[in-house]
Amino acid sequence: MTKQIIKPAKSPAAVGPYNHAVRIGDLLFCAGQIPIDPADGNLIAGDIRAQTDRVLQNVKAILDDQKLTFGHVVKSTVYLTSLTDFAGMNEIYAKYFTENFPARSTLQVAALPKGAHVEIEVIAHF
Repeated sequence: MTKQIIKPAKSPAAVGPYNHAVRIGDLLFCAGQIPIDPADGNLIAGDIRAQTDRVLQNVKAILDDQKLTFGHVVKSTVYLTSLTDFAGMNEIYAKYFTENFPARSTLQVAALPKGAHVEIEVIAHF
């Protein structure tokens, strides 16, 4: 199988030596997205709800680029700097994942790039 590199035009620039996503066969592996505004490359201000919404908009840009939806996601991993933010993150997450929910893991981490409070990565199936 050939590895295809995915760099959507509507996504914020990567903040390191990685690609937004890699497709191999019928699987799309998306890099973790943080709440960066693609217009200016800066971390957005706001609480966990605002940051989660921006993160999922960034995930959506990758899925849209590949003509996929959140219904195609089979696994997601959520990284939070504080599990006390779980309810707020989950409230927004439920607005994007509305049916055929993926398997999900949620972890608390010490820190995230650029001082973000949430990062989400997904694996989707074509």
